This record gives sequence, C-alpha cells and structure tokens, in this order.
Amino acid sequence: MSTRPMDFATLLYRQLPEIFRERDNSSELPDGSRLPGDLARLCATWGDLLDALYRTQLQRYYDIFPDQEGDRDAEGLARGCQPWVLPYLAQLLDVQLIAPLESGRREEIARAIAWRQRKGTPQSVEEIADSIAGIEVEVSEGFRRLATTPRAGFTLLPESVFGEPDGRFDRRFRLQRVEHPGLPGGSVDFRRASRAIRADADSPASQTTTFAGTAVAWRQKWPHGVPCFALSFQDVAPRTADLRTAGAARGHAHPRRVILHAPPFAGFFAPQPVSVQWTAIRDAVIAGDALPADLPLRLVSAPGSRTLSGLGETPVRIRGVVELDEVLDWSFANLWFDNRLEVSDGRVAATGCAFRELQMNTVDAARPVLAAHASLFKRLLAPRSLVSGEYLTILERLVCERLQLSDSILMPAPHKDLLDNDVPVGGCIRFSRLPYMPLPPDPDDPTLANDPRWQAQGRRSMLRLHAASCTTLTPIFWNTDFGEPGCAVLHPSADDRLRFGAEDGGEMGACHVLAYTLRERAVIDKLKDFLPVGIEAVLAPDASLVCAPPQPR
Repeated sequence: MSTRPMDFATLLYRQLPEIFRERDNSSELPDGSRLPGDLARLCATWGDLLDALYRTQLQRYYDIFPDQEGDRDAEGLARGCQPWVLPYLAQLLDVQLIAPLESGRREEIARAIAWRQRKGTPQSVEEIADSIAGIEVEVSEGFRRLATTPRAGFTLLPESVFGEPDGRFDRRFRLQRVEHPGLPGGSVDFRRASRAIRADADSPASQTTTFAGTAVAWRQKWPHGVPCFALSFQDVAPRTADLRTAGAARGHAHPRRVILHAPPFAGFFAPQPVSVQWTAIRDAVIAGDALPADLPLRLVSAPGSRTLSGLGETPVRIRGVVELDEVLDWSFANLWFDNRLEVSDGRVAATGCAFRELQMNTVDAARPVLAAHASLFKRLLAPRSLVSGEYLTILERLVCERLQLSDSILMPAPHKDLLDNDVPVGGCIRFSRLPYMPLPPDPDDPTLANDPRWQAQGRRSMLRLHAASCTTLTPIFWNTDFGEPGCAVLHPSADDRLRFGAEDGGEMGACHVLAYTLRERAVIDKLKDFLPVGIEAVLAPDASLVCAPPQPR
C-alpha cells in the first residue's frame, strides 16, 4: 500500500515522452517556479478524474471490512467500512444490530460467524458482553449453583486439577476423601470459607480476569465452603433451586439461568487518572500560548475564547484551585476539576467534565453563563444567572437565578440564591429527576401556589416543569463519592424510569452519552439469540470485580 497520496496527474505527465514535455508551453515565474503548460494542465484534468476513481475503488475495498482499525491511509481514508455501510453488511450476514455504540455494532458483524460456531458456550457469552458493552464479565452457569447428591464411587481427578497440591487429600482416609475439592457438594460446608485467591496462570483450575485494569490469574479456594462475599462471582456455594423471577440479587441458582457478573462502570473517574497541576499550565492557558510538552491536553486559542480539552478515554484530572478572572468564553471538554473552579467574569461551556465545585460570578439572567452537556457537578453555584444543561447530574447543591434543564438527575432542591430556599424564578425542566414536584395551583385562584417550596420572590415561580416526563424516584448509584470510580453511575437495580427515562430512551444524567444502561440491555437482548432455547441471561452487578483476589495463605 502506498505511503503517500496517489497523484495521477504527475504520473501521467511523467509517462509522456520527454520531447513532448520539452515542447510544452510552460513558463517561468519571477520566483523561480514554473507555470504548467497546456499539456500539463490536460494531464491534470485527467488525473483529477483518475484520483477520484482511485479513491472510490479504495473506499469500496475498505467497506468490505466492518472492523475498524482506527488509523488512516495516505489518502486520508479510514481503514474500515463507513458507518452507513454497517446495516447492509449486517443484512448480508443476517445479523440483528443491537449495540448502541458504533464500535459494538462493528464487533457484532465482524464476529457474527465465530459466535454462531460457538453458540451457547461460556466463552462466547463473555466475548459478546465484552464486544457489545465493553464489559468483562464472569459467567456463572445456574445449574452449577444447584446442590447435588454425591454419587458413591465418584471418580476423583488429581488435586492439581483443582489448584491443590497432589496428595493433599489422602484417599486412604475417609474424612479427607470427602473433603476433596472435586467431589460434588450435597450441602454447604461451613467449616471452610470460599473465596477467590491468586493462582498460578498455568494451573488447570485458574482463569484470568482484569481487575481495575490489571490482569490477574485466580481460582476458587474452596468451592463448597461458605462464601465470603455472597452473590458475587466468588460465591459458588451450592443452593436449592431459586424459582423467583431473575434479578440483580435473586433467581441465580436455576438450571436455566446464566449469570453474568459485571463490574461497575468507571464513569468520569478512572482508577488511575492522569493528573495535571493547574499552576503548571495556568499562564499558558490564560495567555493562549503553547502548553508544556508531553501533557495530555489540547489548547485552542482564539480572540476572546479558550478551549481546553483532555486527551484520552477518561477525563484528565486538574488539581488545585482554578480562578479565572479574564473576560473570556471558556470551553472545557473531558476534564476533571478536583477542586474549586471560580469564574469571575466570563462564560463556560462544558462537555464531558466533572466539577467538584463550579462557582460562576458572572451576572446574566438572559443568556446562559454556563452551557453544560454530559457533565457531573457536586456543587454548582451561579446566583443571579441563567444555567442551561443537558444530561447533567448534580449531587449536592444547585444555585441559579434561572434554570434550563433536560434529561438530567438533580439530587438537591434548586435554589435561587445562596441565602434563601426559593426555587429559580424561571426556566424549564423536562425529562429529569427532581427531589420533589410542585402541587398544582388552586383552580379557584391560579395565581396562588399550593406548594410553598415552588415560590420565588414571594410569588409562584415561573419555573415550568413538564411533569409527565419527570420523576421524583430516588436514584441508586454505585457510589456518590466524588472522585471515586462509579460515582453517579446508575446501578442496574435502579428504576427503569431513570435508566431509560431520557427523551431518546437512554438513561438520565451525566452518563447518558456513555450509554451504560443501553449497553447492559443490549448484552441481554443479544444473548437471546446465542444461548440454548429456554436459557435466560441475567446481569448481576458485582463490585468485588474491581478488587483483585489476595494471595493464598
């Protein structure tokens, strides 16, 4: 493959006999360059057509491959098919596209045949979850969770198959024989604790899982013992059949269930984030100069504006107090402000950012001083100003004069200013979660408010609420500790009106664009076609998958 763009005009001109090129009516310009002659311009016309034909055929070649490598060739074309081609390739292979993200849809097509060849196997289930949702799950087959009666004369494999030293359980002694880890359990053995421990990667009993970005080989210490962490992937204690409807914490011990133990999504906070001290970049950002080398940041400067973006999959952590006194339009993307950000006189546009505390001192109730999209706030303070947001999660405090909010999760009650409990005087809230909703006004006197919490400046607030699309349900997050992985990420056991309550059917809140809930549902829907008839897949949240097993004692 060529490493430079194809130039058919030059190629055609050079293929002509030299005598024709010498007789071409080219002329020399004052700067020493030459103006192409008529013959060269004719070749350039033909070359433009051939260039277009070449790029078209090359793109048709790339469109054969649904998996995208991510890089671009010398012509600037992405090595992989165009997104609009994916449905047609799926139709050729009889693939039903379910994944909410483009990367997942590409994997659905690229691995369709391989998944069909291994349909129903635990390995294919793990690959489907990883490809469609980006989740590395631990698969537990429900029939293996059921208690069984050991058979007399059961043939026992060597102890090394189960990760134990050979000869540890002397078969001459009855008591040691019944303790053999390969013997099916009839009831739970309360004498021993069962949990996952680190193991030799070469052991037949071991398997490898990624815990918080680190691959670790592990095995079960005692398969029949009492579990240290119930309902986690480490819990393999035998149980009687659970005939209840399967959910996050029930119905797992069933012969027709496959349990997918899934770790929590990280959300805005990676386990080991990339950090940058604000004092190291402050002068460059304010002046619009080049940033220090080797920083995962991009700065775009323009008259009256600055755009600072983090590079990478997760937000870049900005440490230290950030104070912006310049009258500029600030744009932030993919950043995590771990301390207070105070803007004295300017406007902020934020996309995919996390703020511990954002304080806007700009006074403007007509135009938004903050336009936020898909961002997380612990505290947002913008008194006497208009705040506009879509796909936001606010955990602790919200203060603003006017509020325009959509598809968001608002944990605290909104206040107009820092001193009283009045709600914002105007704005609109739709498809969002609120701590409470106003009662309807008195039909005999619409100017009076029945709900004193929905007042501003002694009158009924002009803050409008689309009650049909909003809810007061309490969300269930993995955790609410700002800066910790899983903060503000909806738990699978949260109500579906929050998980799928946004206007487009996705989840409310800051993680909307990450499509966590849609990815989880896509895995379950996809496995309906790749499991034996009657087998049901269950997604079980498991926080223990972020902690690597300990060393054996």
